[in-house]
Amino acid sequence: MFSAAARDEAAARHMYLVVSRLIGPLRFLNPVALARASVVTMKRRAAAAPAAEAPRTES
Repeated sequence: MFSAAARDEAAARHMYLVVSRLIGPLRFLNPVALARASVVTMKRRAAAAPAAEAPRTES
């Protein structure tokens, strides 16, 4: 959730709501928020991952 909040405005707003105690932990950890955070984090990891090198064949 923290990683997603650093990269996504909607996740940051959601984090703000829980930190300022405007929503409780159950609403904070709802399935929609967790799914969005997962997608944001996976997109960042996919973009940061180096391209796979072509396999080498020895002759």
